[in-house]
Amino acid sequence: MAEPIYRFFENHRILEDFRTSAHWLAFRGWSEAAGGNMSVRLELPEDISPGKYQALPLQVPELAGMGLLLTGSGTRAREIGIDPVLHVGLYHIGDDGESFCWLAGNKTPTMELPAHCAIHNQLQQVRPEDKAIVHTHPESLIALCHVPGMNSAKSISDKILHLQSEARLHLPEGVGFIDHQLPGSLELGQLSAKAMSRHHLVLWQYHGLLGSGTSLAHAIDLMEVFEKCAQVYWRLRAAGIDPEGIAVKDIIHTLQAFGQLGRF
Repeated sequence: MAEPIYRFFENHRILEDFRTSAHWLAFRGWSEAAGGNMSVRLELPEDISPGKYQALPLQVPELAGMGLLLTGSGTRAREIGIDPVLHVGLYHIGDDGESFCWLAGNKTPTMELPAHCAIHNQLQQVRPEDKAIVHTHPESLIALCHVPGMNSAKSISDKILHLQSEARLHLPEGVGFIDHQLPGSLELGQLSAKAMSRHHLVLWQYHGLLGSGTSLAHAIDLMEVFEKCAQVYWRLRAAGIDPEGIAVKDIIHTLQAFGQLGRF
């Protein structure tokens, strides 16, 4: 690899976000084995020396010329948390918005590269401040997908996010939901991009959770809010209670008080 781009990669502050975020995901047990992946889009220096480009399975014109930091295929969060340089790759999205090439770090991108590209392309249009994407596997959220009736964005948002008084302040739009799709497929990525145009979090049925934020840490903040509500739900269910949740009028009152009602 060219020395300047390697220095840019190795010394980039975002790698610390990868390190601390991966450590926390592993600590919480949300990223078993090589489960989950993360990415951040960024501006690259002008003097990069790209290598051989590969075709992308989709067009991402909003990402043309940009850089993408992405966890590698088969990498473990517990190891990324020790040394992200070995497990995160830096890629360049071609100026044509239809190709990519490796620049530094890990050379084998996650199989969910198409999903990350599709979502970043959408975020760059609708929420450009959200530069980070996290996909992980919180068990209490995956378990929700097996509950009869919890099979839509509305049913899950109305049931789970109404179990803690500040949850809707963090996630006033609720959470998105996508029926089970082939992991790593382009269809999953395209459906996710559409859902992420409105939601910061999207639950992939039986699979895991997808989140966006201004940083990886911010995306995980939002995930923790949702996951805490799910923990409350399962505690109540274990006690034999099917919770009704906080009344909608009280949710509205809280959102009004904090100027968030327009996002409800």
